[in-house]
Amino acid sequence: MKKFLLIFSLVLTAALAARSQATSDPTPLREDSENVWIYFHADEGTKGLAGLPASTAIYAHTGACTNLGDWRYAPQWLDNSDKYRLEYVSENLWRLFIGDIREYYGIPANETVRRLAFVFRNADGSKEGKATGGGDIFIDVLANGQEVPPQAEAKPYPGGAPQMGAVRNSDGSVTFCLAAPGKSNVSIIGSWNDYAQTEAGDMYVDQTDGIDYFWQTVSGLKEGETYLYYYLVDGTISVGDPYANLVLDPDNDKYIPASVFPDLPAFPADKVPNVCLAVYRSDINDYDWQVKDFKGVDKENLIIYELLLRDFTGTEGKALGDGTVRGAIEKIPYLKSLGINAVELLPITEFSGNISWGYNPNFYFAPDKAYGTPDDYREFIDECHRQGIAVILDMVFNQSDWQHPWYRMYPAGSNPLYNATAPHAYSVLNDFNQGHPLVARQWADCVKYWLTEYNVDGFRFDLVKGLGLNGSYANSGDAATNAFNQSRIDNMRAIQLAMQEVRPDAYFINENLAGAQEENAMAAFGQLNWSNLNHQGCQYAMGYSDDSSLQGFYAPAYDRTWGSTVSYLESHDEQRLAYQQRTYGAEAVKQTKTAMKRLGSAAAQMLLAPGAHMIWQFSEMGNEENTKNADGGNNTDPKTVNWNMLGNPYRAGLVKNYSELAAIRNGNPEIFSADASFTSACKATDWASGRTMKSVAGAGSVFTFINPNVDKAITFSFDFPSKNNADFKILSTSYEAESTFDAAAGKVTVPANCYIVIGTSAVNAVEGVEADDSDAPAEYFNLQGIRIAGPAKGEIHIVRKGNKTYKAIAE
Repeated sequence: MKKFLLIFSLVLTAALAARSQATSDPTPLREDSENVWIYFHADEGTKGLAGLPASTAIYAHTGACTNLGDWRYAPQWLDNSDKYRLEYVSENLWRLFIGDIREYYGIPANETVRRLAFVFRNADGSKEGKATGGGDIFIDVLANGQEVPPQAEAKPYPGGAPQMGAVRNSDGSVTFCLAAPGKSNVSIIGSWNDYAQTEAGDMYVDQTDGIDYFWQTVSGLKEGETYLYYYLVDGTISVGDPYANLVLDPDNDKYIPASVFPDLPAFPADKVPNVCLAVYRSDINDYDWQVKDFKGVDKENLIIYELLLRDFTGTEGKALGDGTVRGAIEKIPYLKSLGINAVELLPITEFSGNISWGYNPNFYFAPDKAYGTPDDYREFIDECHRQGIAVILDMVFNQSDWQHPWYRMYPAGSNPLYNATAPHAYSVLNDFNQGHPLVARQWADCVKYWLTEYNVDGFRFDLVKGLGLNGSYANSGDAATNAFNQSRIDNMRAIQLAMQEVRPDAYFINENLAGAQEENAMAAFGQLNWSNLNHQGCQYAMGYSDDSSLQGFYAPAYDRTWGSTVSYLESHDEQRLAYQQRTYGAEAVKQTKTAMKRLGSAAAQMLLAPGAHMIWQFSEMGNEENTKNADGGNNTDPKTVNWNMLGNPYRAGLVKNYSELAAIRNGNPEIFSADASFTSACKATDWASGRTMKSVAGAGSVFTFINPNVDKAITFSFDFPSKNNADFKILSTSYEAESTFDAAAGKVTVPANCYIVIGTSAVNAVEGVEADDSDAPAEYFNLQGIRIAGPAKGEIHIVRKGNKTYKAIAE
């Protein structure tokens, strides 16, 4: 009889091997199970011990997870006692005798055993066998008398490889699919039958590549109607759909005004648990795109405007966080006039709450409703494209908040898709296990979805330092996190390849802030990397020469590949230069008139260095609102909407400078290309004598002169390529600055805090309104992007005529 039971157990173990790296006899385990054997399948999971001969000494590092914590009663690492040594059974199959669970681990009777934890290894620990994705291996232990969850019926996903989320079939039926590794059964519960849990909602399981995909096809769903649904996992855990294209939040949707999201379905609180519901509509991704063939500028010519929809528009003069997508659409003429050619939206995927920066995502395939409807987002993107502006989304792939279905699906500490403790130094929320193939697939599917269904033009990836494999960090300290990490390069390349399947020219931007070796390896694939010069910019803006070098706006100046960086003076993570000026700056730069001039000369050093650059919203107006808490951390509270800053002539003058500098870049890309010659002297030591930048391509040359001094003018000596002043023109200069040049004398005079940009005659002009021979009527806008009947005399305004937009001063 014992022999029959053992044979049956081995057959059962082999049958379950496709689903787990370790199985047990008996199955399932209970707290009082006797003669317990654990079977280790070396050819599953990470396969670090696969193919080893029978003579190899294999050990288990094992502990018990109880009601008092995880990994209790584990030995020291590399304890090679006989009780931890496995016995060879057959090729890639080993077993460990546990016997009585409590006796083996020494667990007292007053603790409840919930699961057993394992990492298998060789004698010296140089090789390990772990779960798929590199996590620990767990085997559940049932309480005595606890019922075993029924197993879902195995059946292949219709049509081939499982597709997560809702897929509409040719006959009108819809197949819903949820990946739930290691779970026994899942039911789908929806509004189509008033949320009744029925046998028809029981889902089949397709075990593909070691992952459990639960699926069911629902018929009778009408086109254009809204249906709500959720999943019930193992009969006890209610979760939403991680691939939902729209989500209802039980706690926060009621605070979204109908003016922001008309006809938002009411949450059926009397019929469903307190869980985010997925929304299914057959036409949710239908949109009549006006621009179908948009192509942005080459990546090294990007001038990006980083934008938080929450605070970009809204109630003027208030900090309510009530900005919307529709409000942003009204400001596109302003963005166009500023000269930017891309906007980068802080995260818009469904996040917790309604007032957020968006770095607490829960659902990666659904836009957050606090800013507007899915079609509002699409209209914003469509109109940006019509104006020649690309749209880049900020994506948060290192962490999620607590409503993500995969996070809710498992107990803390034994989730195959999340790390109990982040392996890197910069964790904030729930850290994803980047080595799990399901996590990697989520990222690939996510980027392809937004590129195809929303026509976005690329992504900026947050905290890339947290996107390495678990075993790639020596420890969770700062030094180990900042060290070169090949797995981060590999993971980001995998995401890029997924993007290129649908959009080969999509922008790819890493916020890695790592060393040159790692960033240049990423640049070799055409990826861009963020480059933070905020500290140096603040020093310059405050009027202090120490550590004020802005040479780093040019990537090769700090050992990066040419054109591989997106550098910036400010970002959402950094303090405002104008705040630092006002609070800590030299007395001579605290007045608005001087402060704005100085900010303009900092912008010139950024925008006129070859490569991509970024402007954080309202930097161009000299916004001086504090963005930091007392401890130096980010203050993520809503910020004051203050478009009225443009009423100040010096702030409007700074906007004019930004638009002129952008126009120089946009109108003369060849002068800032890799084939052009570029030299600069913008180091901290280039203070008293002044700073210079020079870009030359054929007959086209741009010369920039910056005076960092706070209280005296500088006369530069410069060898112009011609002695005739008529061969040159002023392209931009600080607002109300009386800068001059004399080519014959080789002199350029720049007042304190100011700059001047001089171009040869071959350089496309910036100032004034270009001729437009079309018959299109002129439209006029103020600098806030609001249409006006006509500007007052002396007022800076925007003119749109046909497909062209200009900035002008009314006479």
